[in-house]
Amino acid sequence: MSIDSAQTTLRHRPAHAQKRRRSLPIGEQQHDARLYREAYGWAVDETGSLQMGGGMVGVLVQSIFAGPTAEYLQRQESCGPVLDLGMGVDGWLFLADPNELVLSQPEMPPGVTVLGCPYKIPLPTPANRGVRWINPPRSRARWLPTLATVIAAAIATSPS
Repeated sequence: MSIDSAQTTLRHRPAHAQKRRRSLPIGEQQHDARLYREAYGWAVDETGSLQMGGGMVGVLVQSIFAGPTAEYLQRQESCGPVLDLGMGVDGWLFLADPNELVLSQPEMPPGVTVLGCPYKIPLPTPANRGVRWINPPRSRARWLPTLATVIAAAIATSPS
């Protein structure tokens, strides 16, 4: 058996060509405000901030409980979009459908805060580089878990 040692032409990028920067892991897509509006039907302004209200709230779960809460929801096949807001925020934000559930902060479990209208939540866009998806939204599965489901998961995974 012989190996053909034919010459291979190597193609190099011209010196004047710009190198592409890869700021996201392979397979992760960078969205802009327009894409969030079109793909998911969300109320996103030009700065890339998502307006809470209109059937959507954010559930901020302290970082000590956030990972176990997300894992619990995934085991139940009920995990919706989850954000790490960065910017010194201690925890992850779970997007949820309030489903007409109204609770005051004293009724919340420790380490859980519900953010409804008029809050605006930054989404991962070129303008909001510190924000990242823990569990990104899916255009084919636009549903959100209910607020009660997310709170129940936080309660189930917090040591009490």
